[in-house]
Amino acid sequence: MKIGILYIGIGRYICFWKDFYDSCEKFLIPEAEKHYYIFTDNENSIESSERIHIFHQDDMGWPCNSLLRFKMFRRIKDFVNNNDYLFFFNSNAKILFPISTYDLLPGEDEDYSAMCIDESPNCSGFERRPVSACYVKDGETPYYFSGALNGGKTEPFIQLIEACDDIVDTELRNGIMPIWHDESVLNRFLIGKRVKVMYRDMGKPANWREPKNAKIILRRKEDILGRNWLRNYKGREHTNTWLRKLLRKLHIID
Repeated sequence: MKIGILYIGIGRYICFWKDFYDSCEKFLIPEAEKHYYIFTDNENSIESSERIHIFHQDDMGWPCNSLLRFKMFRRIKDFVNNNDYLFFFNSNAKILFPISTYDLLPGEDEDYSAMCIDESPNCSGFERRPVSACYVKDGETPYYFSGALNGGKTEPFIQLIEACDDIVDTELRNGIMPIWHDESVLNRFLIGKRVKVMYRDMGKPANWREPKNAKIILRRKEDILGRNWLRNYKGREHTNTWLRKLLRKLHIID
């Protein structure tokens, strides 16, 4: 079994890589052959190998580094299609206990796996603007999925990547920024799909007490990157620069 792991470590976020990689190798379906596909502007900080594949990605700032992840992944769709499964993990994820195929992989009658963080048809996190391509009507789905962990069988997941990238382009053409960026796009796509629903034991914020014995934690970015740095990073001018570049590419602005 081959599992491809998509990982974004741009700028300071690359500091999370080593602990993530070590925990993956130790606990994530140990019998599987794991390949890592890393998007980073810090290529010299990671040693490539037969299973560690590095792709340069400029720092586009916030929210482009998150919103445009599907575009990054689409670049290498022909490079990753020899895996049986593909999964995206947030850079700050760390695995603490063994994860089995049952924990992570979709079943025979499922195509995708995603972590649910709210089970309510009226979750306030959904994109509620009808003009948005990510619009979710009240009661349309009971599951609100996190962008921190999702994946699936390779062919369906590549379809997810392509469809979500197209949704992002549509939003930007219409002058709309999805309320929760890539997460809003993901939630729109997964409605009506065959999804293995995972819960917070597969991605608990590190400072939460529950659930106890979570298998994966999401380390606090503020503690590691610095609260002031994060605040400043999300307001830097290069975010607007990259958005303008993309809008020109989509022929939205001159």
